[in-house]
Amino acid sequence: MASPTISLPPPVLDDSVGEIRRIEHTRLRRRLLYGEFEGDLVERLMLNIGHVRRAAWGQVDMTANPFLSMWQQAAALYDTEPKMLAPPASVPLLDEVAELGFWAQQQRVQRDALGLREMLVRVDAEEDGPLSFRPVFPDMVTCESRPRQPSVPVRVREWVEDPNLGWVRHDVDVRVPAAPRYVVTTTKGDDVTGDVLGGQFSGGAYPFREDDGTPILPYGMYHSAATGCLFDPYTFREVVEGSLNICVLLTFYGHLVRNAAWAQRYAVNLEPLGLDVIAPEGERSSRRDVVTDPATLLLLRAVAGEGQPLIGQWSSPGDPEAVLRSINMYERRIQLIAGFAPPDVTRQEADIRSGYSLAVDREALRARQRTFEPQFRRADQNVLRIAACLSNRARGTGYSENATDYRVDYQGLPESPAEVRLRLDEVAAKKAAGMLGPVSALREFEPALTYDEAVLRLASASAEKADVDEAVGGLLAAKGIKSPPPIVEIDVGKMVALAGLLEKAQAGLVPVESVKELAVAMGLPPERADALVAPIVVRAGAAPPKGDPPEPEDDEPPAEGQEAA
Repeated sequence: MASPTISLPPPVLDDSVGEIRRIEHTRLRRRLLYGEFEGDLVERLMLNIGHVRRAAWGQVDMTANPFLSMWQQAAALYDTEPKMLAPPASVPLLDEVAELGFWAQQQRVQRDALGLREMLVRVDAEEDGPLSFRPVFPDMVTCESRPRQPSVPVRVREWVEDPNLGWVRHDVDVRVPAAPRYVVTTTKGDDVTGDVLGGQFSGGAYPFREDDGTPILPYGMYHSAATGCLFDPYTFREVVEGSLNICVLLTFYGHLVRNAAWAQRYAVNLEPLGLDVIAPEGERSSRRDVVTDPATLLLLRAVAGEGQPLIGQWSSPGDPEAVLRSINMYERRIQLIAGFAPPDVTRQEADIRSGYSLAVDREALRARQRTFEPQFRRADQNVLRIAACLSNRARGTGYSENATDYRVDYQGLPESPAEVRLRLDEVAAKKAAGMLGPVSALREFEPALTYDEAVLRLASASAEKADVDEAVGGLLAAKGIKSPPPIVEIDVGKMVALAGLLEKAQAGLVPVESVKELAVAMGLPPERADALVAPIVVRAGAAPPKGDPPEPEDDEPPAEGQEAA
């Protein structure tokens, strides 16, 4: 049945009907994400087939959950830890965030944000302790926003389970910047702020503020899409309903395989032999029973005076393979509703028995990842800004409180080696064609770098290479080894042209000095150009090149028997 941690606490009476409906539907989504939907599935079966057939179908089948599998695969932004950049004074904050496992936690936060449509992260800082980042489910909060910023909360009321008082409600309110409030109440409305927080934190004692004293909420809110609304709970509700319906169909499939996947036999004017009389202990009534199985031999005898015995069979009432194919088609339709086109959905196995196990193509996941990046980048930057503000107030640090100073470069779904090589070749071709400079080429691979940071990175790499070359030269000189000439990289096309000219020079059709000058112009050092054409010079001086015989000199008389030209 449903997990009590998901179904509690109930919405309070002062919430609107719309908020109660939103909370209940969001909890259904959360039960699907966390495998706690058995009670919902049993209820759906009862609505579809009633109690009698429900008992005949047996245990419900929860093995297919498209709602979970789709968002689990689509949540790939944090599969690899993002690369973070910040001003030098704020780098320790990034290090602390990484050490606390924030990015690993974000893998689950993104999946839940996609499935539930929203997620919140509560940030806390203590004077002598580390930062903390706690995920908060949207069905555990009610929020309010300003009309001009409908997607940014200014009041958050969160249900939190207290070990002594049970469920209490934390109410953080900055709607009036001059009078912010942070109070804690019970389900009956009693103020227990002092008991839970150890003091009063409203008005001037409000602890969550920016550097200029502006009060802020300690909650960062993640949206799966920019809708202009505070909550978007019913988008893709069809996928939620379809996931439950698929489990209903798979339960029927299991019933069909177990109980009806063979021909039904019947007999007229016959009765089985060897019936055992079974009387339950303590009861006077009894029933006759015989065990049948495909591996047993069933003995029958004719009923006296009832006429000619007759044995026959009906065909199987259902084809399990056809039923499973139908379920597969139904699940593909659910994938299409969620925005995954049929060509992007591939079967994990070729076996028809796993027909309902579908996977989403990697390229489709990358395209969807690019769709999610803007919303999650803004939310991550806001969470880091909140962490910087709370740390500066509580611990006296000097982190930047500007959200745009924290730049996030998501690695997402890793590229295969072939994809990496293709991207390198593409950037190299653009650079060779003059379309990209070295700075732009570097930023193609690290978009989070600013222009100045990329220049410094390249300058550092060049200085590092010079240091290594100098160290290598010194080491070779100390050992009495002459440094080899530097290796010069020449374009492949130029090397092919140079090879063709060398062949012509070998044949005596092109002057050797011209080949040497051209090789130097292509970038070869003079000593290497000399070594390249040296064999040709020796061979050309040794014997004339093969070809047509030389023409006679003008003053030489023609040979006897030949006419003058």
